[in-house]
This record gives sequence, C-alpha cells and structure tokens, in this order.
Amino acid sequence: MDAPARMHRDCVVVACPDARPPAYQAVVGLARAGMLKRFVTSYYHDPDGAVARIARALAPAAYDRRRGFLARRHDVEIPADRVASLPSVDLALKLESRVGGRSPGLRRAAGKARTHWFDRRLAGILAASRPGALLAFSDVASGFAMPWCRRLGIPVVLSMVHGDVREEARVLEVERAAAPEFFPLYLGDSSLDRAEMAWLHARRLRDLERADLILAPSRHIADVLEREGVGRERVRVIPYAADCRRFRPPSRPRPEDGSCTFLFAGGVSQRKGIKYLLEAWAKVRRPGWRLQLLGPMPRRLGPLEGMLEGVEPLGRVGHPEMPAHMASADVFVFPSLFEGSAVVTYEALACGLPCVVTPEAGSVVRDGIEGLIVPSRDIDSLARAMARLGEDPALRARMSAAARGRAQDYDWPRYHMAVTDAVAGLLAERAIRPRGARPAATTARG
Repeated sequence: MDAPARMHRDCVVVACPDARPPAYQAVVGLARAGMLKRFVTSYYHDPDGAVARIARALAPAAYDRRRGFLARRHDVEIPADRVASLPSVDLALKLESRVGGRSPGLRRAAGKARTHWFDRRLAGILAASRPGALLAFSDVASGFAMPWCRRLGIPVVLSMVHGDVREEARVLEVERAAAPEFFPLYLGDSSLDRAEMAWLHARRLRDLERADLILAPSRHIADVLEREGVGRERVRVIPYAADCRRFRPPSRPRPEDGSCTFLFAGGVSQRKGIKYLLEAWAKVRRPGWRLQLLGPMPRRLGPLEGMLEGVEPLGRVGHPEMPAHMASADVFVFPSLFEGSAVVTYEALACGLPCVVTPEAGSVVRDGIEGLIVPSRDIDSLARAMARLGEDPALRARMSAAARGRAQDYDWPRYHMAVTDAVAGLLAERAIRPRGARPAATTARG
C-alpha cells in the first residue's frame, strides 16, 4: 500500500447496482489499497455465505445451472463483509422486463422507482458510514446521495459508463432522420422510450454537475465533455481493460488460406452501428469470408431480415465461452455510434484481433497499429477497412501482435492503480482545500 492509500484507509464507498466489470475492478483496486469501506450493489454472490449454503443444500441442480451467472457476481478479492448486497434491484429489473412490452408506462414508472430506491438506500448507507469519499457509477446517486455528500463536504467521484448524453441526443436525431426503419432497433430488443431516456439524460447531467471528479473511460468522451463546457481539470481519463489471462490469442497460428472471419460482439442494435456493418459486409463478402454476430439478436428482425446473407448470428454466449469465440476470429469489427468504452474491444485486443472501430467505440486502438479507425456511419470507409484486413494476412499478423501488446499495457492492475490514485489524489487535495471548492487541475491520462 502506498503513502496516499495509507492516509485514506477504509474510507471509500463504491456504488454500482449491477455487475459491470469496471465497477467490480474498481472495488478490487480500492480493496487492495486498503481504501474500501463499502460496496453497495445489487445481488452479490458470497459462495461461503448462508444464502449460498442453503441454495446448495435445497436445490443443488438449480444452483449448478446458475454457476455462470453467480461467477460474474463474485470476485475473490472483494471482501464479502464490505458488500451491501441489494437483491431487490435484480428482482425489480426482472419485473420491468416482463411488463415492458405490454405497458411501457408501467415499466418506466418501475424503473424510476427502482432508481430512486437505490439512490435513497445509498444515501442511508452513506449517512451511517460517513465515508471519506463516494465513487458512484452513472445513474445511481444524483437524486439523494450526491446532494447529501455535498451538504457534508464528502467528495464525489463519478465513473461514467456511457458517453455524454448530449452526444447521444444528437445521435438519436441523426438516426431518426437518416435511418428511420432502423430507429426502433436503436436499443435492440429494448424499446426506445423517449420519455424514459429524457429522464435518464437529466439524471446523467446532474451526475456531471454534482461530481467533484469525473472518470471518463475514453479520450473521446473527455473531448466531448470539454466541448460541452465541463472543465478538463475535473476529468481524468482512465480506460478500461481486459483479463489477459482469460482472453488470449489461439495457441496455433491462424491459417493463411484466404479465409477470414470477422467478428462483432455486443447487443445487435442500431446504437452499435449494425445497419452500417451489414451494408459494409454486403460490399465486401466473398467466398471463404464470414461475418459472425456474437450477442443477442432482436426478437423481431424487422429491416435486418433481408441483410443477413453470409452472416452467422451466434446469439448470446455465456461469459466463460467468450474467450474461445473471440480467439477463433481473425478481425474484430465494432462500428458503434455511442459508447462509454466497450470492454469487448479490450477483450478482442487481448485475443490478438486487429480491430476496426469508430472513435465513438471508446477503444484504445491506434489507427494503423492495432487496427483501423473509421468514421461512424461511413459505409464505404468501413468496407474498405474490412477488405484491407481481409485481403492482407501479413498486415493482420502484424496488427495481431500489436493488439496483444496493447491489451497487456491496458490490463486490470493498471486500472486498479489509476482509480486508486485518482480517488486518493482527490482526498488529499480535499484535505487542504475549503469545503465545497472544486478540485485543482489533474492530468488526464489515456
């Protein structure tokens, strides 16, 4: 443990109501540094806890079937006694998904109630524990917890898990005009409720307004925030990572027989640029080339139905199977229109895949080194990039080696240190500044 961490032992509450890897890894980093006070989340699986023991005893078969889900809700480095597990969040989400198609208004009301409930519970936990700082992931604290922290002079660090909402609003307007038939697929199977999105956007703007320090996962997001008037001194760029032990290149060299497998991973939706990917694929597909879509397909394909020639929809794949699927591809393609920083792009790099991405994907890919960066919605540029990599195995091999090295530069231990340093730096600065003052300038890292 370094000196800044020792100064701020057991002082940080982390709040994230789901199992997204960056949140769990931030908790791991803070726990390693001795700075974790509490982790407030949805269901967290403690294999040695009473609930797990009862489940194994009463329903061993059902427990075994859920091992994949449970494994993602647990990390051996997170102290179970520091976790405030709130399973009702997961129950509420299941309810919302059941009523969503039949009653959008009811689903919207349930989503608001769930968010407010978590926010209030978090404020209560903060009141009881009086931490030195709150690290909140997006959407969870702007109503009650953040204002409570401001009143008591507790600094708030916001970890953004998405791009700036004003950018998304522009994306939505462009897509509605340019591709109206695909607009209902903006979120894939999830209905695009503009009233709910406006409410979420308002919360996310309050997140930005009330945070003392903002952790942006990509340089692209930091640049957008600066253009929107957020001072660069309040923003620290901390990219995500991949588990380079799980995600690895194949043990055998990829064949040089003229074949090429392009892989897309993520929800098959217009937000991920699926229309533009399929139109580019129609321009470049040829014998021996494949395009695989790894992720949940919309139940109603709509305009996608006539665009899947030569495409292999793999559907949803369990997290344990992801590394093998990625390692068996040749090129990763991710032409997203709006992201935070997609973890799948780091996982693809770790598997040694040259990547074709847009700036909005929030990746750490460098153009011409680990892959090719193309403008979003530019079908011709996307097709040319795919063709260039598909036709040149030597270029793929060179970029593959660079991709693996880039992933190793951006591993989770680096993320742990960056998050810990950012939080400790804010705490140290707050100790010598008057209550309520904004942080001084911090150096953005990428």
